[in-house]
Amino acid sequence: MATITPNPRQGKPVSYRFRTCVGRTEEGKQIFKSTTWKVPSHLPASRIEPAAIRAAEKWEQEMKLEHEKDLLDPTRIKSRLIEKENTDLSRFIYEVWFPSCIDNGEHKPKTISFYNDTSKNIVSYFHCSSLQKISPIDIQAFLASLRTTHHLAPQTVHHHYRTLNMIFSYAHKLELILTNPMDKVPAPKLNRKPIDAFTKEQAQVFVHAVDHSPLDFRCMLYLLLTTGIRRAELLGLKWCNLDDTAGIIHIEQNVTYTAQSGTIIGSPKTQRSIRTIPVLPHVLHLLQALKVQQQKAFPDIALNSGFMFHGKAGIHTPRNPDAVTRRVKRFMAQNNLPDMSPHDLRHSCATLLLQSGADIKSVQDILGHTNANTTLNFYVRSDLQQMQAAANKLAHTFQW
Repeated sequence: MATITPNPRQGKPVSYRFRTCVGRTEEGKQIFKSTTWKVPSHLPASRIEPAAIRAAEKWEQEMKLEHEKDLLDPTRIKSRLIEKENTDLSRFIYEVWFPSCIDNGEHKPKTISFYNDTSKNIVSYFHCSSLQKISPIDIQAFLASLRTTHHLAPQTVHHHYRTLNMIFSYAHKLELILTNPMDKVPAPKLNRKPIDAFTKEQAQVFVHAVDHSPLDFRCMLYLLLTTGIRRAELLGLKWCNLDDTAGIIHIEQNVTYTAQSGTIIGSPKTQRSIRTIPVLPHVLHLLQALKVQQQKAFPDIALNSGFMFHGKAGIHTPRNPDAVTRRVKRFMAQNNLPDMSPHDLRHSCATLLLQSGADIKSVQDILGHTNANTTLNFYVRSDLQQMQAAANKLAHTFQW
């Protein structure tokens, strides 16, 4: 039976301490439980002790029953321990998740910067919140605030959802939370808008305008449009990556920029991005002219190790990627062309290739897509003329 110890005040018990043995460990050591029972204020003195005995008996039965359940299901003990935890979400993100899963030497600076930015918004909203107490409703409210208060784009909201998924999945893996609240949070809707790409007519206007640009910028624009090269890959090109004889370029590195790290030279986006692609004869001729121009500007330097599109500090310094985007956008505005970025020119290349009859596999290899589905989902579109041609083929089947 449980031991009952009164706690008197001014000669009258105000509470009792209950203590009992519910079983033994595998080593034979007794397992004790204890609790404090407060005396109800309305009880007369003569009824206090009998009430305490009854309460102790009831409590003891409950403790022994709970212990038996723990023996049948040991995870119950772990669950109770987790429920008692009070881990600050901000500290978990910056001291556990971020160094272990993001800034761990396995990700590129651009990726680290991306997750750092999304983490800031999460930490700001859930300031001083306990990791164990955040519910699916809390998370849905946060995502709604990103849309309504901060007016973020659906894609950006989805990025935050993905980041939260990673954070809580890791917390669940470390057994800091019983269940992952993200399991009950539906992914934000993504309304995929049509990609920005030139029509054939716009591409012709673009080409005419490009021919009036400085030689280095002309080469950049033509490479973006005719090879589908990414901006980072374009700026990572060195003269040793160009094979004049074969008319090809080897993409082996890229140049990115983050506010934390500045301009960085690194490896391409994926292993598939390391590739060799053909250069059209007209573009190759312009590149050869640019090389001659640079040889005159840097007569004492071996060009092979220098960047094709170098920065202001010299041929061995990469150019700032954001500055290139701004220059491309200015060019578009000055020539009454659609407001396009270097990446939109990549889209245009893929679209024009497919419209010209190129096969999916070739376009996938030129763009450096890991999966052909990416090429299909993004770029395979039909215009009215193509649909009419398809309908005419069907009519021909019926001999109409």
